[in-house]
Amino acid sequence: MAESSTLFDDEFMNRLNYLTIVSKHMIPGHLHGEHRAKKKTDSGIEFADYRQYVAGEDTKNVDWRTFLRLDKLVLRMFEEDADLPIYIFFDSSKSMDHGDPSKYDFARKIAAALAYIGLLNHDRVSLVGFADGIAQEMSARKGRTQIWRAFNFLESLQPSGATSMVKAFRNFFSARRRRGLVVVVSDFLDETGWDKAFDMLRYYKQDLFAVHVYSTDEEHPDLPDEVLLEDAESGKTERIKVTPGLLDAYSEVFEEHCEEVSAYCRKNGYGYVRTDTELPFEELILRVFRQGRFLG
Repeated sequence: MAESSTLFDDEFMNRLNYLTIVSKHMIPGHLHGEHRAKKKTDSGIEFADYRQYVAGEDTKNVDWRTFLRLDKLVLRMFEEDADLPIYIFFDSSKSMDHGDPSKYDFARKIAAALAYIGLLNHDRVSLVGFADGIAQEMSARKGRTQIWRAFNFLESLQPSGATSMVKAFRNFFSARRRRGLVVVVSDFLDETGWDKAFDMLRYYKQDLFAVHVYSTDEEHPDLPDEVLLEDAESGKTERIKVTPGLLDAYSEVFEEHCEEVSAYCRKNGYGYVRTDTELPFEELILRVFRQGRFLG
């Protein structure tokens, strides 16, 4: 696995800058963060307007000076941004620590690139590393000054443990999060059920973009006639004889797994891309943007 100190080096930053320039020309105008609508609400920072008080409503925003002057109950209204938050979940389980380059480093670069674009365009971005539940979380940040905080957070985590997206999503979204876009970067090798986790996002009415990451040797394994396989998360081992029929059966199961994740997303109107770790990460990010989920 690559050293974390070189993960976000000068070359990475140059590729990010290129990605930012290209992405701004993909859709007329700019990124969706710059088209932020305002909505009037009873909470917020900027005062916007007054409206008549309706019996039974909370009186915390009643303008009592107006009441004393005009003998009318009116409520103060405020403006708040109507943008949707972006929740970026990246798989930090032990199964991601595989391949050259490793799936984990690739996933972190994807998460970093999406966070970078979001923060530059004033989206409210959360980063969540997950394994058997939430491994670590960077709470919602906004603005370009938070970019290095995000990079440092991503560099600080190491892959470990088993995978349970169900636990991670339950722990995170049970705290009454705002509806937004959930980006999940993972190999989706989850014995607790990636589909159950996606069902949970539907329950919480979150939008989803799934980024399916795998290494080339997982898609096309090159194995000797006999091999000792070890489960990266459980540590269990099994010695097997490798035959052409076994490799064909494996390839079929691998494709079925990818297609099941893709089909779920298509059925529910979610975004989905799949990639091996040899694809330049900026090309993958542009594929995400072309689906019109992250930009628009």
